[in-house]
Amino acid sequence: MKKLALFAALTAMGICSANAQSAVTLYGRVAAGLDFVTNVATPNGQSKHNFRFGSNQYGYSWFGLKGDEDLGGGLHAVFKLESLFSSGTGQIFTNELFIRDAYVGLAAEKYGSIWFGETLSLADETGWYIDPLGEQVGTGVANFAFGRAWGPRSNVVTYNSPNWAGFSFRLQDGFGNQAGNFRGGREFSASVQYTGASFAAYGVYEELRDSNGKFSDLYAASRVYMAGATYTFGQVKFYTGYQQLVSSGQDTVATTFNPYAATRSQQEWVGASYQATPALALQAGWYHGNVNHGGGVGNLGAIGTTYNLSKRTFLYLTLGAMFNGKQSAFPVEATDSLPLPGHNQQGGYFGIMHYF
Repeated sequence: MKKLALFAALTAMGICSANAQSAVTLYGRVAAGLDFVTNVATPNGQSKHNFRFGSNQYGYSWFGLKGDEDLGGGLHAVFKLESLFSSGTGQIFTNELFIRDAYVGLAAEKYGSIWFGETLSLADETGWYIDPLGEQVGTGVANFAFGRAWGPRSNVVTYNSPNWAGFSFRLQDGFGNQAGNFRGGREFSASVQYTGASFAAYGVYEELRDSNGKFSDLYAASRVYMAGATYTFGQVKFYTGYQQLVSSGQDTVATTFNPYAATRSQQEWVGASYQATPALALQAGWYHGNVNHGGGVGNLGAIGTTYNLSKRTFLYLTLGAMFNGKQSAFPVEATDSLPLPGHNQQGGYFGIMHYF
């Protein structure tokens, strides 16, 4: 049924594009490789190693359609539809066809753009800019926040300002669509950035509320504050960043990722990337995290490299080591494979990424 829906959607878009759009582009990327993680907690309380196929550790595979119609007078109608899938199984994530982007809007160079519909969170974008490893799905800035900043935001209106001498901002407001409960499931976010010749600075605030309008889950329904900067010197780019998650003290509940019902999680990091040759790039980062209410502390060291085989294809390799405190169980890869509390964890993945 999903395959039929996907075929119908792509066919319909192709027909519509021929009749109504000035420009429609089909694009995407595919990533696949192998992955190894040590000291993975098992249901019976043991630690085991896991050598497995790696579909999305470096980054998700996706495909999409985007369009731009010139309406005249500098005004454009734009849309974007983007879906994630697993290269290992060929399956689309969850039951949503366009889980990453599904918006339509208007854009003008002088006034910016406004989008209506699902799109990525502003925190997700900011994290990519200030993480020395490029906010990989496996290892990087998201490990201590369990991917809190990631992903799409549904039922949102997003405004993107023009660029004024390197300065720009974005606003995002999401609706829970609950009758009689306007705050339930709502999202609001604002981000700012400045990019100069060598220096760039970024900041973002986001709040996500649960279905009752509360900040009840540190890693799912909470406030996020994130800021960071980069500085480029020749072929080297330096990174530093800070992130804090905050939930409500009286409403926070314990979860798998937050067994102590902690209400604050704080992370800091530094790192650098080096473009050794036009084809070879190297990255390194050191990340620190701590959680209140006995959630513990952790330190993550990571190195990575990419090698371009062409303009569209590159090889990747990332290695990481997570050093956990006595109470903490932060993973070396952000989305799964938790260790037992107090256990360190190492991991690495390599593979190939192709853009089309």
